[in-house]
Amino acid sequence: METWLQREEIYRGRMVSLSTGYVELDDGTTAWREVVHHPGGVAVVPMLEDSVLLVRQYRVAIGREILELPAGLLEAGESPEAGARRELEEEVGVVAGRLIPVMSCFVSPGFTDERLDIFLAFDLTHTATRYDPDERIEIVRIPLPEVRARLKARDFEDAKTVIGLRELLAALEEQA
Repeated sequence: METWLQREEIYRGRMVSLSTGYVELDDGTTAWREVVHHPGGVAVVPMLEDSVLLVRQYRVAIGREILELPAGLLEAGESPEAGARRELEEEVGVVAGRLIPVMSCFVSPGFTDERLDIFLAFDLTHTATRYDPDERIEIVRIPLPEVRARLKARDFEDAKTVIGLRELLAALEEQA
């Protein structure tokens, strides 16, 4: 168990804040901690016929494009399901007839309190995308056999995408 002895918010941004300080450990010693506070996020695995819809976008944190699930931050007071529906429509231009929650997990609890909720989306209906002004997104449709092959080859590098795609395949196997 760790208890904050002294904590100070040293940064507050649009998406995250950063607290630093000392904690007391269970044996009475102290340690320095840095914690990124995050509002939480959602990711969605949209299944269209026999394919999955992913997004390719540039991520400045890694300095290149990456293929990933449609995802985004939760807005203040927004439920994970509402956030998933909003992100699906904004980024992929579809509305889900069925949205199934499959996982809620901490992204990297060693330094952030970010919780991510992952959903499967079925019975999709097309609508218009509504990108944020700073988003540059390419929608990529990948057939299920290719999803399986790319997972086996370890082609996907984004953790939420690997988790979501594996959850989708497991759910489809259960239905078969």
